[in-house]
Amino acid sequence: MLSFSIVINTLNRGPSLQKTLESLRWLKYEGEFEVIVVNGPSTDDSDAVIQSWLPKIRAGRCPMANLSMSRNIGICMAQGDVVAFIDDDAIPEPEWLTQLAAAYDDPEVGGAGGLVFDQSGYTYQYEYSTANRLGNANWAAGGSASHLCFPASFEFPYLQGTNASFRRSALLEVGGFDEEIEYYLDETELCCRLVDAGYVIRQLPNAYVHHKFAPSHVRDDHKITRYRYPVIKNKIYFSLKHGRPYRDLADILEDNRRFSEGHRGDVEFHIAGGRLPESELEKFREENERAWEVGLARGMDSHRELITPEKLAAGRGDFHRFTPIHNADRKAIVLVSQDFPPNHSGGIATFSRDLAQALGAQGHIVHVITRSTDINRVDFEQGVWVHRMVQQCSERSPGAISLAVPQHIWDWSATALQEVRRIATHREVAVVEAPIWDCEGVAFLLDGEWPLVTSLHTTLHFWIESHPEMAEDAEWMRTFGQPMLALERQMMTAVQGVRANSRAIVQRIEEAYGFAFDPERLRIIPHGMGPAAVPAGTRVNKADAVQILYVGRLEPRKGIDVLLEALPELMHAAPEAIVRIVGDATEVGHVDYRKAFAERYAGTSWFGNVRFEGRLSDPELDMAYADCDIFVAPSRFESFGLVYLEAMRQGKPVVGTTAGGIPEVVQDGVTGLLTEPGDPVSLAKALSRLAQDAGLRESMGEAGRRHFEQRFTADRMARESHGLYALSRAGWEETVA
Repeated sequence: MLSFSIVINTLNRGPSLQKTLESLRWLKYEGEFEVIVVNGPSTDDSDAVIQSWLPKIRAGRCPMANLSMSRNIGICMAQGDVVAFIDDDAIPEPEWLTQLAAAYDDPEVGGAGGLVFDQSGYTYQYEYSTANRLGNANWAAGGSASHLCFPASFEFPYLQGTNASFRRSALLEVGGFDEEIEYYLDETELCCRLVDAGYVIRQLPNAYVHHKFAPSHVRDDHKITRYRYPVIKNKIYFSLKHGRPYRDLADILEDNRRFSEGHRGDVEFHIAGGRLPESELEKFREENERAWEVGLARGMDSHRELITPEKLAAGRGDFHRFTPIHNADRKAIVLVSQDFPPNHSGGIATFSRDLAQALGAQGHIVHVITRSTDINRVDFEQGVWVHRMVQQCSERSPGAISLAVPQHIWDWSATALQEVRRIATHREVAVVEAPIWDCEGVAFLLDGEWPLVTSLHTTLHFWIESHPEMAEDAEWMRTFGQPMLALERQMMTAVQGVRANSRAIVQRIEEAYGFAFDPERLRIIPHGMGPAAVPAGTRVNKADAVQILYVGRLEPRKGIDVLLEALPELMHAAPEAIVRIVGDATEVGHVDYRKAFAERYAGTSWFGNVRFEGRLSDPELDMAYADCDIFVAPSRFESFGLVYLEAMRQGKPVVGTTAGGIPEVVQDGVTGLLTEPGDPVSLAKALSRLAQDAGLRESMGEAGRRHFEQRFTADRMARESHGLYALSRAGWEETVA
């Protein structure tokens, strides 16, 4: 089994370097590999990032902003059989090293590299390319060009620098990179010399890397080249070094003249479009003139600055194995959720994020399919591959037509199905999970290609209960309501696995929909959450008065009317208390509670103590939980109630109701107080009791935090999910056998 040295050459990209290093923890390779980071003369926090990874990685330093020099330092440090280069703004897919290693099955193979996604993560920046001895690239090669690998070939394959690997012995044989080429054509020039030395360059159809194309000292935030000197200089240098046996000097110079004129045209194009200032044209003239002067002089010179025995001796060190996340039962798991942070912060979005990140932290390859409002994009976030997809219009299948699946419901589910099929071309997908809301898994159910898990949340039936005006809309019920209710029933009874967050939601659904869940397919797994963004016990904005926090939509099901009805008695008992109401101020079909409150209580002494704050950003909400003394959510029904967990993990006592799954989360009299749903009198008493007793608030808050850590962490939720996925796959395998 080949050993690898992964070399990352970095310069002033601390944040993206951190992401690249983090992504290596998910590499799946049976052999050994080490990670070497060579830091250029960075002036940002790159040193701090590198220090935080020691001794897991090895670190080197390059004194100049010269990529070839930095790469040679990495080669001299490397002790693996193969040296693999990846940029400091790139993310490899888990199979990267395994697929690179498979290319080295012949000693003639000197280098291998795979496909490179652009910053979208969805379309390609690089597939297969060739270059000629003048340094001109052909980006439309269409396939591997190994047949051009013979000494003195005018055209030859080359590898993209962000996804390139080379046999170390071959690198040392040819002297590594030419340090005259500080940027641009560096890996092309190396591939040229390797081909001349008799080696084969293999361009692979996989070994994927995602290149996020961060700004640098050469290009700006809009990916516009701002420093063209090295590009033009090295094109001239390369063509003179390698092109003279094939073309007359006059032809080579004319080719370079066209190249530099093309750059001038590009500068003028961006100036005309307002993307560059007028001063860039004079800057280009100076850079171009210097590039020609230096490129000609050094290109006509026979000298090259390569790896020497002295450099090799100075860089030598011991191989240091990098340890990725180990999971012998690693699986590729797909979660479908059109709601996902940061664009959404509801219960399903929060659940999907916390489950995905916890599964990823355990070493699984986790994909989340969610909505995009602009383009298809794929990003690696907190150990999770997040696929943001634009919903496509799709013709309904015969099965979808027979089930009367509404077109927009089908369009999203079919869009997600198509993306999972694309994922499956990279790796085997073990299971797909989707929420019951909007029946997001319907296309997967009808397709049957993978085991499907449905997670139970608020269903349409319960939503209609709190929106009676929709039940009275006969046309809406005929065209959408009734078909979706029937479809929800089909989803809950026909899938291979069902996730329930509480016993209460199971009972309520069985009563409402008139069926019993198959106990062999059902697992009750309470929701869990990751650590709070604000450490528990931290008060961001201290206040003398007791702060009571409500978080939720301003609708009857969440009990906002009950809370407002309870305020006069609460304020009589605790007149200094501050009540913060966080959530959408109005909702179609319901009372404007903020307006109604103002009309009723504007003249009271405590009116200003009640603050309607609307929807808060995630950081603002985190601070609100940290600052409150009491959390209240008097819902008439909750299948679970993630808001209670958010408060408990901050060590806050909670006031809820006995409805639904809330008693399965809140221990009455221990972590908080439970009241009767819809009863403002009992709610006022519970809030008053806590507002007047600091000791009780503290003891219940501490008990709540302990209960959260013992029962409601995301890690626990993810681990309990393994059994659900296993039974789902077993059931699916029986049906396809």
